[in-house]
Amino acid sequence: MRSALLAALVLTICCSPASAQVRAPRRADDGVYGRFSSDLAISFGVHGGAVLGDPVLANTRPTDAILSVSADVRLRVLDSAGIVIAPEWRPNGSSRLFAGIDVRPGFFTRFLYSLTARDRYVDLFFDSIGADIGAVVFAPNGRVSFAFSVGFGCEIPLWVPEDLTGAFALRLGARWVGAGANDVFGPAQHVDDWTVSAGLLIRFSVNAGIASWEPSRY
Repeated sequence: MRSALLAALVLTICCSPASAQVRAPRRADDGVYGRFSSDLAISFGVHGGAVLGDPVLANTRPTDAILSVSADVRLRVLDSAGIVIAPEWRPNGSSRLFAGIDVRPGFFTRFLYSLTARDRYVDLFFDSIGADIGAVVFAPNGRVSFAFSVGFGCEIPLWVPEDLTGAFALRLGARWVGAGANDVFGPAQHVDDWTVSAGLLIRFSVNAGIASWEPSRY
């Protein structure tokens, strides 16, 4: 009789609403992290960096590193691919504007192979590793010029709320800008510089209906 009562008590506790509420936060770390319900990620960041090989200073101090301050705005679908616009100010060098695409294949790799660490900080860090590919607009010699640019970066989550609608993160990145002296739309001099940066960003997600969109059926 006592064994039956004990078994019934254990079954009641396991099936109770209170027990379900305790387990709910664990199910939130499912590896998707709200991407299908809030399918558009928007982030704003401010960064400081060091520059090597600035085209304005190349003739006088080719090996000196200078400082830069940059900001960026990023919009990504499913937090995996989108656009980025990033102005960069260099007090002693060539300021510029970068525009391109932000590609982060980590989430789709995990999703296809059902991989997750069951920890939002670890998964979101892995998902943030990616590349920026685009063009830079600047005027190192007084006329507007264009150059190819590619960058790499990652974001270390500092705080992620339970509802996964936002986050604060530390972003580490590096960007290369290159153009030849004979490029049609390039500057009159060869450009080959690197910027290594670190900064803080805030990210939040909204439901734009992209994940649930489908063509009309007849």
